[in-house]
Amino acid sequence: MSYYRRIWKYVWPQWPRVVLLLVAVFIVSSLFALSFMTVIPLLKVMMGEEGLHGWIDRKTCENRYGIDFYVPDTTDIIHNEEMIYGLKINKVKKDSLAAKFGFRAGDIVVFVSDDSNDTVESKQLSAKMLEILALSSGEGVLKMDVRRFSAGEISTLKLVMKKPAKWMYDDAGFITRTSWSARWALMENAQKAISLLPRDNSKEAKKKAVMFIIVAMIGVTIFRCLGTFIQKYYGAKVVQVATARLREELFAHAMNMKVGYFTAHGTSDAISRMIGDVNGIGKGIKVFLGKNFQEPMKAFFMLTFAMILNYKLTLIFLISAPAVLFIFSSLGKKIRKYAGKSLRSTAVMLGKLQEAVSSIRVVKVYNRQQYESQVYNGISRTLLKQSLRLAKVDSVTGPLLDVLGMFAGSAALLLGIIWVTDSNMQPSTFFGILIALGVAAESVRKTSDVWNQIQNCNAASDRVFQLLDSEVEYEKPGSVEISPLKNKIEFQNVVFTYPKSNEPVLKGINLSVQAGHNIAVVGPNGSGKTTLVNLLPRFFNPDSGRILIDGVDISDCTLKSLRNQIAMVTQEVVTFNDTITANISYGNPNATMDEVIMAARRAYVHEFIEPLPDGYNTVIGEHGTGLSGGQLQRIVIARAILKNPSILIFDEAMSQVDADSEAKIHKVLEELMHDRTSFVIAHRFSTVISADRIVVMNRGQIIAQGVHDELVKDCSLYKSLYETQLIVT
Repeated sequence: MSYYRRIWKYVWPQWPRVVLLLVAVFIVSSLFALSFMTVIPLLKVMMGEEGLHGWIDRKTCENRYGIDFYVPDTTDIIHNEEMIYGLKINKVKKDSLAAKFGFRAGDIVVFVSDDSNDTVESKQLSAKMLEILALSSGEGVLKMDVRRFSAGEISTLKLVMKKPAKWMYDDAGFITRTSWSARWALMENAQKAISLLPRDNSKEAKKKAVMFIIVAMIGVTIFRCLGTFIQKYYGAKVVQVATARLREELFAHAMNMKVGYFTAHGTSDAISRMIGDVNGIGKGIKVFLGKNFQEPMKAFFMLTFAMILNYKLTLIFLISAPAVLFIFSSLGKKIRKYAGKSLRSTAVMLGKLQEAVSSIRVVKVYNRQQYESQVYNGISRTLLKQSLRLAKVDSVTGPLLDVLGMFAGSAALLLGIIWVTDSNMQPSTFFGILIALGVAAESVRKTSDVWNQIQNCNAASDRVFQLLDSEVEYEKPGSVEISPLKNKIEFQNVVFTYPKSNEPVLKGINLSVQAGHNIAVVGPNGSGKTTLVNLLPRFFNPDSGRILIDGVDISDCTLKSLRNQIAMVTQEVVTFNDTITANISYGNPNATMDEVIMAARRAYVHEFIEPLPDGYNTVIGEHGTGLSGGQLQRIVIARAILKNPSILIFDEAMSQVDADSEAKIHKVLEELMHDRTSFVIAHRFSTVISADRIVVMNRGQIIAQGVHDELVKDCSLYKSLYETQLIVT
């Protein structure tokens, strides 16, 4: 439950829906229990001779007076006709109303007089006496003739007992007062309900009673289904809104995270957390607000019902409760552990899928389908192994609870059978307890599934909040807005090491670049060229040293003002699934259409856009589907032109374009870089040779600077690169 407080932040803004949802859960659970409670009245009508009225009357007396009456059945009357005129007291509860006025177990009530009724009868039927006792309440007293057997003699006593009243225990403690009020309300409503039915015990009356109970069950079911609809609909709404807010916050956070996180963990891991793990949290919220309350409530209501019928049997059934709690605790920890491993394996699989599908042409042309399948199968088997471990722990919970429930239920069943055999419990009551305990046990078993799903949610939450807690790009307090470059850019003794690496990529870089100069950076692969230019927009921060723009340390500047004056065109062509207009104006969303077209003309984009059916409204699609690499690269350059930055960075911008596109792009670059500070990383001779200055890098250090002719004479590495790579154009 450690992350549920944080998850609640996304749920609580919907508190009216949550309250309505929980009310619906309470109604559904209580009506579910109530529908089972109708089984006892139905059994009483169908199986018992006392009938529905007699049973309710007897229960009313038990709750209000503390007397457990024995009502004679047909067999008793056959053997002794006089028994029809007596109510035998089986038991008197300690400290009850009857105990206070001298009633004892074994007494037989033969006459009852309500002081509000002046009628005098010589004899009363047991059912009539029970009715008078059940319906008497309020002010006044009850007068009774009682036969008592003591020391082998029979004596007749005239006892007077105060009538029970709703306010009897207003001065008692909270628990006593609440218990009395609840029992009073229960029996009062039960009496009102059966008052619609005739009191005789004929077959016709039984049919009416059964129809009444069936109609009541149908009514309860309709209301319960309505509550279920509200619960499921609003539950789904709360979950969807909460997870949408969480995803939005995650995405916003990811946009401000350090680039180093994605370098170290890859993009697929973040995507897996944002989609799959957030879905896992959504399932957890759904369970938490639904079955997490519903199933325990069902169990509570059914156990309460069983306690009312017979608390001793119910307590025997509950002896397994400590073991159930232990199972929940111990297995829950394992479920969370294995769920976390399974989610991590899922993220690895997603990364492999993304890699293989996006590189499908390379896979096919090199005939590596079988190799990729083997790698994928290895990842899949690891995931399968983790999932099976999770399934094993998840699957063992239910059977363990079933075994515990069987032991506890068997003990209760055995004792119940003995009591029924000894006439200490009526069969209908026994069957009612069995049904109540069985439903309660099933709810407890379902609660184990709820607990397992909550642990899965915790594992998903762990990964999601790790992402949400990861570091964002840092701005110092009081950071200033930097003005566009006017004088120079300086790298002063810059050292940088990538995360999870022990070897610095840049070692003591010192470089000064005058505003408006075009700097070409060359060197073998891995020399640190791209890393150098990535420090300028602060994708990474140096370990030591400083980078200055017009004498201002870029670490003291706001990121927005710094990046507003920088545009990048990289080897990887980055376009978005949007219109060509939106892609060009991505860095300047307030640009007019005329400005977009002007930038497109300068980048030789207009010439292939105009013939398209939708023109500038053409949607490029995923990975620029439908356009060549050169055309897409020119769209990216048009984006840079429209931004009109003071600093340009070109990183292998022409490495993947055709000859025609290269010529046009080269022409655009010459125009764009004129009197503009620019950094160019290239292997093409035509791009490098015209630079104002060429910087040669090797193993993270600048080993030479100068113009082309100087470096060919003085720098052996540059000469080698020129003769092997740069000259090949």
